[in-house]
Amino acid sequence: MPVASRPHDNPATDAADLLTLLGLTILMIGLPLAGIFSKSAIYSLLPIGAVLVFLGSVLESAEHGTHHLRGVLISRGSVVGLFLVGWTSLSLLWTPFPGEASEHLLKGLGTLALVALVGIFLPSRTKPRHLSLLPIGLGLTIVAVLAMLLIGPASFRTASEFDESLFERSVLTLTVLVWPALGALALRERWISAALLAVLVAVVAIAGRAQITLAALGAGAFTFAIAMSAPAKTARVLVCLFVPLILFAPAIPLLVRLLHQIANLPLAPQSSLALWAELLDHDGIRLLTGHGADLASRAMSLGYLPPNTPKTLLFLIWYDLGIIGALSFALLTALALLKASRLSIAIAPALLGGCVVVLTIAILGLATIQVWWVSLLGCDIIAFLLLLKSPHRLTRPVATDIEAFAEEETAGPPAPPNGAPPSWARSPYPV
Repeated sequence: MPVASRPHDNPATDAADLLTLLGLTILMIGLPLAGIFSKSAIYSLLPIGAVLVFLGSVLESAEHGTHHLRGVLISRGSVVGLFLVGWTSLSLLWTPFPGEASEHLLKGLGTLALVALVGIFLPSRTKPRHLSLLPIGLGLTIVAVLAMLLIGPASFRTASEFDESLFERSVLTLTVLVWPALGALALRERWISAALLAVLVAVVAIAGRAQITLAALGAGAFTFAIAMSAPAKTARVLVCLFVPLILFAPAIPLLVRLLHQIANLPLAPQSSLALWAELLDHDGIRLLTGHGADLASRAMSLGYLPPNTPKTLLFLIWYDLGIIGALSFALLTALALLKASRLSIAIAPALLGGCVVVLTIAILGLATIQVWWVSLLGCDIIAFLLLLKSPHRLTRPVATDIEAFAEEETAGPPAPPNGAPPSWARSPYPV
């Protein structure tokens, strides 16, 4: 005799759960692992995983996503972000390479648009098993990276002049994605696992002598520790640190050159700061408008700018988009940090630490506006959105709590005081 199906079974819900789980598995486990063996894997895995998550989320809660779409679009952060995108698109009119810049911009915007759709249509409550995927994926990636360092080919550690090696990309992937993983473990109160994961990521960076990555990890860890007790104050300090750095970045090379002139110490002409100061001397109106989207990266790859050109995000923003782009990016950074500080105390430290790591890496020039970096940030955003939509406490209740709840349910409502009649015998109307 066939077993009767349960009344709450729904094929559409089961299909939605399967699609979401498969998509998140591709993003949280497959993407960091595949990056060890191929630089191009992220370009296909992110869209595939994001589309599967999007389809599963729409099948499960389409009305929820539609309800929140308008609110997301009119938020202050979205307005500033859309203005920055509009200004970048407008700068295609005066960039010397409009075709290549347009293609690069469309790839980046397409990635961010797909990630935004996934975030908008994600179910309002994350399942606990979904939060376990990223820590598992990073653990497997760490083991694979260490194995490749010991017995892998030399090409794994070799980088070209304008591109990172597979090892450098793997370390950056671990450094960026470890923060939502730590947040997920903290929500489940698995503090030992969180500490072990953080230490292993640092070990990988030390094994590869990735000093800048270690500095970013240290900055993120310090931010995480301070934000555990005072997230709002930590965010304000970060705003006071990063916003002036972005707005007054061109003053740094000019000030360094002035100090060298006062001290009668020649500034090495091959240094990045000397080149930036020289470029500023001839910018003129370009300080306001910038030279056009993607010009700095394209000019460096074609040899129009020398190899010692700064690769930091600060230089790229000012050179490509001018003061208008810098103002927009500074405001967007401030809004993101302040918004993160207003979240739950269980989530804010991990998000602030992740923001600091991403900004530090980009400002120090390890990764800036390449499409693979934008794709990695898209995966990071999805991981944090899963964290934001999860319950604040995911530990299982102990047996005593379950027994106490059962006793309370079977005992019924408490007796009214002073011999008053029970609630069912009272009239709902006043006498």
